[in-house]
Amino acid sequence: MIRPLIVNLLSTVQLTRLTHAFAAVANLWFIILWSREINLEHQMAARISESPLWIALALASVLGVGLSTYGGALNDVFDANRDTTFAPNRPIPSGRISAQTAAVIGFVSLLSALLVAAVLDQTVLLVTLFCAAAILFYNAAAKYVPGVGLVTLGVVYASEMLILNLGLRFVWPIMLVVGHAMVVQAAAYRLEQKRPRLTPLTIIGGAIGYVAICVFLLWQSREKGWLWDPAFPWVGLIWPVAAALLFLISSVHKVRFASSPAFAAEKLQRYGSLWIGVYGICWLLGTGLWAGAAILACLVAAAVIWMMVVRDLGAWIEQPIGYRW
Repeated sequence: MIRPLIVNLLSTVQLTRLTHAFAAVANLWFIILWSREINLEHQMAARISESPLWIALALASVLGVGLSTYGGALNDVFDANRDTTFAPNRPIPSGRISAQTAAVIGFVSLLSALLVAAVLDQTVLLVTLFCAAAILFYNAAAKYVPGVGLVTLGVVYASEMLILNLGLRFVWPIMLVVGHAMVVQAAAYRLEQKRPRLTPLTIIGGAIGYVAICVFLLWQSREKGWLWDPAFPWVGLIWPVAAALLFLISSVHKVRFASSPAFAAEKLQRYGSLWIGVYGICWLLGTGLWAGAAILACLVAAAVIWMMVVRDLGAWIEQPIGYRW
């Protein structure tokens, strides 16, 4: 009786890519922890800035998990036919979850995120709707055109981090996360040998798209301090730069010794999602916000434990669910 329950649970986790939801939650937690401590921030959602910290983090968690699981469900619904040939162990082609059930999960997840956004602020709701629309466009069309998909993914991450504070003054953490997500996705796409292939022209187009996103972010913060926030000392850059270099070195090692390119792509995407929280910790450490860094570190630790539990349960039921450490 226990085994079927665990199979259904892990199938849902795989469908929604719940492991990657930690990245969305980490982004929102970082914005809260940063904005509540830096006095120069003015446009954060009032309910988030005035509520007790634990309530603000809880609301952000529902918002982040809702958007992430909505995107994961959409991905499997749109790719159901393709997965029948190339990934038959996914929940829908394997028959563990029906396409109708996946659609319901996606709808309920989106509805949960929108309800939280509506409670918080009208601006929060509008940015959440924009982010949800970008997720829909990415899964329905953009991801099948590599250059467009990379840029759309960058827009998704940027809008996600601006949901709770559209007037964020210090946008460099967003620019780092967007660049990280686009590079990881491009590398995974190449490792999986998807079609159409990444070409030099595609990479150039993605780079131009990234620059456009960065220019927009800097432009929208122009009235609050152009290019740099004096609240963040230059020496603090040591932390995020060191984190980026460490991820690059560790990723090269993991890809080189992976059992297959597909497995390497899977690990790269999973560790890439986990590393987004590490970037947030580093920005907080660079500003001297030690308590906020500790809170975000607890979330990253929970993500690591979650990955280990899912891996071990997957091995226990002897199902090739694709969550290997």
